[in-house]
Amino acid sequence: MSLTPVPMLVDCDPGLDDAIALLTAAHFADLVGITTVDGNVGIDYTTRNALAVAQIAGLDVEVHRGAARPLADQSRGARHVHGATGLGNVELPEITRSVESEDAVGFIIETSHRVEGLHLVAVGPLTNVAEALHRDASLPERLEGLTIMGGAAVGGNVTAAAEFNIWADPEAADTVFRLGGDITMVGLDVTQQVLLRPAQVDQMSAARTPAAALAAELLDYAIDRSLELRGWAGAPIHDACAVLAVTHPQLFDGRRQPVDIELTGAHTRGMTVVDDRGSYADSDANVRVLRSADADAVIELIVEAVTAVR
Repeated sequence: MSLTPVPMLVDCDPGLDDAIALLTAAHFADLVGITTVDGNVGIDYTTRNALAVAQIAGLDVEVHRGAARPLADQSRGARHVHGATGLGNVELPEITRSVESEDAVGFIIETSHRVEGLHLVAVGPLTNVAEALHRDASLPERLEGLTIMGGAAVGGNVTAAAEFNIWADPEAADTVFRLGGDITMVGLDVTQQVLLRPAQVDQMSAARTPAAALAAELLDYAIDRSLELRGWAGAPIHDACAVLAVTHPQLFDGRRQPVDIELTGAHTRGMTVVDDRGSYADSDANVRVLRSADADAVIELIVEAVTAVR
């Protein structure tokens, strides 16, 4: 981790793992803003959930509401994974925080002008980021990097070919992967290596803070759903991996490769088509595709972040 925390804006659709990712970013990065997007649940819930996490954890950070639907399709959602409200069966306190604006895209662009060395970390569908690129094509020139939780070099989790965040808005992903500049893809290849288990729930619960209690309850729900849906004894907290790929890049390994988004395939819409042939020109390698992680170290850092928030 750098001595000076990197400035980070997190674009998200909370979501069980998004909530834990926000706590991770608040601890290891200089979290300068949160933008919300339709994804795991509808925009009303994702925005409410982001406000709830910020309120419970006492985060002094603005929340801006973003896109309410994908660019060219209907909202899909993943309530079977994240629960009807997106945060499992957690009972939230009365939300006293409110959004700073309903223009997440404008906030992303404005922050890129105002904050030097900004990392944009997008852990939901890429609708807001695509809209920002449509509004201001020079955005990538002002970003230190764009890190995406999404896609996979091999396979998917919502279809055999596609990962949820890309599948939920493939047209947005296509725009971002073509025009987004310095992109790092933290896909299922990495995130499914990092499974948190009941032992981590116990560690979080033992901290006895509001933020850690929230994270423990979310992780416990995620583990139950992962066991029921996949037969796994642990849950991947996908989005926190994307945060840590920025703050602790030494824990991840990958290389730049050409990546395209499949838009029309009857069985492959939303697929991230990663060229593994090795015969491509360097100029065609548009994305750094992460393939592996030091899973134990990543898990330790997630627990450290969650339990450090007071």
